[in-house]
Amino acid sequence: MYLNYAPRGQWKYLQYVLQMRQLQLLRRHVNIGAKPPIQTVVALPAGRIHLQYYSQRMESLAERSGVEDTVMLRLRESKNSEELLELILADNLERHHLVESLSLLWLHYLNLDTPQREALTERVHKEVLQRIDPHTAHMDINELSCSYLYLRKMHISNSESTVEAILCRALRAIDTKEQDDLVPLTALSRLSVGINLERDFFTPLVCRNFLPHLERHIAQCESEEHVRLLSTCLFQLHQLIDEELLKDYKQRVSELLQRGILSCDTPKALLKLLHMLNIRVWSQRHTQLIREILLTLRPCLHQLEPVDMKSICRAFLHHQEPAELMQPLKEATEKLLADECTPDALACAVPFGEPLQREKYLKMFQQLLYSNAAWQLPQASSHFFSVLRTLKISDISYCNTYWSGVIRELDSGTEEQTHLRFLGHCQRYMNFNNNLGGTYRHFGVERKLSRMCMSAIEQDIAGRLPSKVSRLAAFVIAYGHTQMSWKKFPNILMSKILTMAPQFDILDCLVLSRSMQIASELRFRQDTPPLAAMQLSTMDTILIGCAERHLANAEQEPLTASELSIIIRTLSHRKTLKNTLVYMQALSLYKTLHCNDLSSRVVRDMAYNFNASHFFVPELLESMFGYIAEQHEHITGDTVEKVLTCSYNLGYTPASPETLERAGSVLLRDFEQMSGLSLVQACLALCFYKTIPDELINRVFCVKFIQRIEDEIQVCYSKATYPERVLNLVMQLNRTVCLDLPEANVPWFQQNYIEAQLSKKSQQPSTFGRDVKHLLKNLLKEDKYFRCNHTTPYGYQIDFVIHFDRDKKPMPAPPVEATMLDRITKVAILLLRLDSFCENDLTALRGPQSLKMKHLEMMGYKVLHINEHDWNSKYMMAPGAKANYLKCLLQISH
Repeated sequence: MYLNYAPRGQWKYLQYVLQMRQLQLLRRHVNIGAKPPIQTVVALPAGRIHLQYYSQRMESLAERSGVEDTVMLRLRESKNSEELLELILADNLERHHLVESLSLLWLHYLNLDTPQREALTERVHKEVLQRIDPHTAHMDINELSCSYLYLRKMHISNSESTVEAILCRALRAIDTKEQDDLVPLTALSRLSVGINLERDFFTPLVCRNFLPHLERHIAQCESEEHVRLLSTCLFQLHQLIDEELLKDYKQRVSELLQRGILSCDTPKALLKLLHMLNIRVWSQRHTQLIREILLTLRPCLHQLEPVDMKSICRAFLHHQEPAELMQPLKEATEKLLADECTPDALACAVPFGEPLQREKYLKMFQQLLYSNAAWQLPQASSHFFSVLRTLKISDISYCNTYWSGVIRELDSGTEEQTHLRFLGHCQRYMNFNNNLGGTYRHFGVERKLSRMCMSAIEQDIAGRLPSKVSRLAAFVIAYGHTQMSWKKFPNILMSKILTMAPQFDILDCLVLSRSMQIASELRFRQDTPPLAAMQLSTMDTILIGCAERHLANAEQEPLTASELSIIIRTLSHRKTLKNTLVYMQALSLYKTLHCNDLSSRVVRDMAYNFNASHFFVPELLESMFGYIAEQHEHITGDTVEKVLTCSYNLGYTPASPETLERAGSVLLRDFEQMSGLSLVQACLALCFYKTIPDELINRVFCVKFIQRIEDEIQVCYSKATYPERVLNLVMQLNRTVCLDLPEANVPWFQQNYIEAQLSKKSQQPSTFGRDVKHLLKNLLKEDKYFRCNHTTPYGYQIDFVIHFDRDKKPMPAPPVEATMLDRITKVAILLLRLDSFCENDLTALRGPQSLKMKHLEMMGYKVLHINEHDWNSKYMMAPGAKANYLKCLLQISH
């Protein structure tokens, strides 16, 4: 039987219960569907009166008021952990003294290095637990929760009898609370954090009885402290939280924001709230509230602690809004980097940097990359990777050093394997390899990660969880390094995928399809062995079945725009899947979406899918432009560019010109933060709509910007494709401004580029082109009456050009290209392939082709076009049909 629990790695729970003692512990903790026996309740030493007495005595151990006794003062005045331990072991401390001493030990623990922490944990285990054990039967819920949290934070195992007893009593106290009794929020918060540490338990089972108390606390939420503690609980117990409870909490928070109870003066509560709302499984549903929180925090950014500043940076970069935070975050992260030059701080600062700062950041990255101390910092490899990608570093020496460091990290401890932390490296490598166009590979890290993935699949409990198997299998499929990987994928891999297919969720399918794409491009580009081809075909069928299941479920539980975008991206990774019925069904579902809750992230995902699929949904495109118009103050220039490029490629014109004016103002505002490529693409789209601001033209067509483009080309990832793409777009923009906006006085400076491209390009006519050429030759009698593959002065390619004299008879082409000839008609025949039209509407001509036709008409051509779809239709297969079609098109009588 294969189990697929919630996505926070609860496979660790199964590993835990394999040991008998931990199994017994879980059975005591978890009481599915029934209250504990009455005799158990009677046997509890801490009765209701006892608990009420102490809850009145102290609401929180950390904030106890009143006159402190001398023992407590001595405990708090201890200068280090050794001194504190001596006091704990020397005196016969009372219960509340012992509990307080644990919280004080934790404060000292934070200031120790790793060996000292391990030594302190060992002493607590051997010496302190035996002092606490006699008191556990008399502790109230606050004391129990406090003791449990700090013991677990100091890595005292759940299997210790004292810890077991503390947790059992705390859970029983919650389970047996009467309806009128409310467990303190501080206790619920501590317990939820402690239970989640190291993921020893399946949280929804252990904490299921927390919910009634949380519901009542949400109804009574009136302060900053309530918000902070509730956010902690909801974050830790997010698998238990339903939409209704979350909606109630959000409404309560919104009221507190409006009343000013939550403001820039309460950053701790707002940061906890932001952290909770930003959980991957639901973050896209809370964009509006997240934006409001980030804007509320704006005035206090410079006063925040470094860890909080980094948290805000990550939230902003994920949601890509509000834009008002870009400059404050840029200033704050620069200050942060000046105060602490660490991989984490650098990863936060780089996304907000200007192109001129790249060299400075690159030097910092180099210093940190070769520093052993920097690699010892928490999550160092993850932060290095963020910098590596954001700075677009393609220097092989830096790449090799980074991935060699990852191998050392993988070899340094068992936690990488036992907690599946190496999966993060797998995902990062797949993304990094993709950014470099498959030109970079580090075979050492590939072999290492592939072996670890296979080991986990074959020997670990993770090999029985579909959410884990999909990620483990993906890396092996992509890069191989297994027995007979040159001709097939491992049999156990295929067996697992086939068996678990009905349990794969949307994200599981995405990562599998991505791995198949990488395998096809890297491993089997030239030739696919028969066995591997058969296995890839089988996986294609599995992905189709999963997509059909996910779409079918959408009738009961409608898909969000993000989920639908992921399904479409999954299918678009494979050419074989893009030609399936389910792909078209998924794209068609876009028409039924109600995008009332759009966000920058959702808009960017939809723009990506529409660009990749050429699928035309006017209603959704208009809603995306509506989002720009409504949120122009909050969205970034990069988001605007993606929407403009998408609509231009699909040939869609928004209903309101005001939207395009807003888009132009956003581009001017974020001009320095955007890449040169993004700016050129956005300007080309605005030229298509003839709404580009004069200021934007002047800022793009100047020496400074051209130099900026050249600098970006020098540091780009993929030298094989990126430079050519940028230069071609610059040529298109120059051409469009010259033809459509002559009043801008922009010179044409791309002739050398066009001639260079012509010398490199070899003409290989298609079957479609050869067929038309043959019929034209028969129709016009001689080759001299038409030109093939003609290039205009502005670089447009025309399939066929025919000149007609004043009597409408074909004539040889003049030797020199001219815009207007005396009573001579220039006819341009364009062969429109299927990709010239939108995928779902063969009458909707895409933007680049529309612009080409308009420009050719401006250059004096009469433009005719032949659609490949019509040319190869059943009607045109009749004898003489194509010849008659050309006669009618050219209006030739003979």
